[in-house]
Amino acid sequence: MIGLPAHGFVLLSMPKCASTSLVHSLQNRAELVLRSNPRLKHMNCQSFHALMVPVLRNGGYERDDYELVSLFREPLAWLESWWRYRQRPSLAQVDAAKFTGEVSFEEFVGRYVDGDPRPGTLRGRPAKFVALSDGLDIGVDRLFALEQPEVWQRWINEKVGGGVDVQVDNRSTVRKEPELSRSMRARLDEFFRPELEIYERLRPTGEWAPPRGYVPGAASATT
Repeated sequence: MIGLPAHGFVLLSMPKCASTSLVHSLQNRAELVLRSNPRLKHMNCQSFHALMVPVLRNGGYERDDYELVSLFREPLAWLESWWRYRQRPSLAQVDAAKFTGEVSFEEFVGRYVDGDPRPGTLRGRPAKFVALSDGLDIGVDRLFALEQPEVWQRWINEKVGGGVDVQVDNRSTVRKEPELSRSMRARLDEFFRPELEIYERLRPTGEWAPPRGYVPGAASATT
């Protein structure tokens, strides 16, 4: 989380959405930066409202004084990024349960969609990260498509007065894209219905200001 309320915004750091690059680019201008502890660095919308809104209010910033914003990644690419991240050989020595070196993308996705109880199954979902509750009611003021950096970098620069250049590279030029069977892709698309709706709203312009409390898709899954 990167707080720049004096510049009119607070940026939630969704995992796998350039959060480290953004911290490096904005930390010298920010009034509040949470970056070391992953649970704080990647504080979601619900936790922000419960924990940080009172802190900022005590500092003189009411909730309407700043926009709460987040980057949002194409859902399949977000999930693939987690799978690749957990393929790092070093992870096998630190947390073997999360290591996916022997797990195909098909199996990884299947475990995720099923909410497999085994240790190491990926938890959470992008729509819940930007929601106020498990009901997936959106609680951020503005979302940006990670894949359109010219849009969100322009917006950030307008807010802070220029000088921000975030280097983001989310595409591998070496590794093949993993494949999913048709049946698994259909299951994932159904699971990701809220995320896919959000992303479709982002495609035309690269940003979207959702109505407060808006519930995307068939918001029945609360994983």
